[in-house]
Amino acid sequence: MARITIERSPDQHEHWVIEREGAEALSFRLAQQRQWEEAEAVRDGRQPATDPDGFDLDEIRGGVRFYHWHEVPGTMDGRPALLFQRLVKWLANGCWENDLDVDCYRYVDR
Repeated sequence: MARITIERSPDQHEHWVIEREGAEALSFRLAQQRQWEEAEAVRDGRQPATDPDGFDLDEIRGGVRFYHWHEVPGTMDGRPALLFQRLVKWLANGCWENDLDVDCYRYVDR
């Protein structure tokens, strides 16, 4: 995710310039926080006020939160493998539920 850069305008008046990339990052951050707070469990304190995995959030689509893909060691069909997976979260019964989505994998020789 992009960093936000805020600078004074060249004329040094009370105008501030925010880079477009930074503005988009801020807009995404605000949108993801608003969506996180849709959960009743967040509002009543049963779940954290901010998404503990929010730093890894890639996109929000159809109310589902998709996080960065990671390659991690695991097991497929009882064999050692490297898994290409990501965390996915969705709202169910007022709480954020989650699961790991495995896109692909490759077996690892021992």
